[in-house]
Amino acid sequence: MADKAVRLTTYLAGGIENCSKDEALNFRDELREKLNHPDLLIYDPIKQEASKVGKQSYEQVERIKGLKRAGHKETFYEEMWKIWFGSINQNTDLIHLLINLRMRKHIDGNFRSQISAWGDAEAVVRSDFIIVHLPNSVRSIGTIYEVVFAYLFRIPIYLIVPDAPATEVNSSLLFGTQISNGKGNFKIYRSVNECVKAVKEDFKLV
Repeated sequence: MADKAVRLTTYLAGGIENCSKDEALNFRDELREKLNHPDLLIYDPIKQEASKVGKQSYEQVERIKGLKRAGHKETFYEEMWKIWFGSINQNTDLIHLLINLRMRKHIDGNFRSQISAWGDAEAVVRSDFIIVHLPNSVRSIGTIYEVVFAYLFRIPIYLIVPDAPATEVNSSLLFGTQISNGKGNFKIYRSVNECVKAVKEDFKLV
C-alpha cells in the first residue's frame, strides 16, 4: 500500500535531559495513546532518536554528558547536530533551512515513512501544532528552542503545565504561546486529558 501524506502532524516537546526517565516518558506515552488517529502523525523525539544516533534516548543523554565532561567538543557537536538536524549539512544557514523545511511540509506533505530521517528541528517546523509538557519544576532548554521554532512560524502551541496555574507560568513562555495562538488565546492545560480534549475538538479528530 502506497504511503500517503497525513492530514496533521504534531511534535511532543518536553524535558529529556534534566528530568527523570518517568517524567520524560509518561506524558509522551499517554499522549501517543490518547491521540492515536490515522489522520495524525505524532513525532515523539524519544522514539525517533534511536534511528538517528543508534542508541536509545537515555543512553544517548549519558553519552552526550560524558562527551562534554571529557572535553570532546567536536564529537559532542556532531552528536547534538544529529539529534537536532539529522543528516543535513552542518554549514547550512539555519534561518533559510527552517524556512525551506516548513515549505516542504506545505508543498510535499508529511509522510510516516519520512520521519526517521527528520531531526527535531525539522519535526517541529513541519508540524501543524506542537504539544509542550513543561512543569515549572523541570528545566529544559531544548523545549524552549522548540517553542521558539514554533512561534516563529505561528505553529499553534498546546502547553501542559501540571504543577502550576497559568498565572504562575513564565511570562515569556506564555507570550510565545500567544504569538502562535493569537494574543487573546492561551492554550494552557493542567493535564494531558484536558489537552487531548482540546486538540481533538480543534482538529476534529473523532
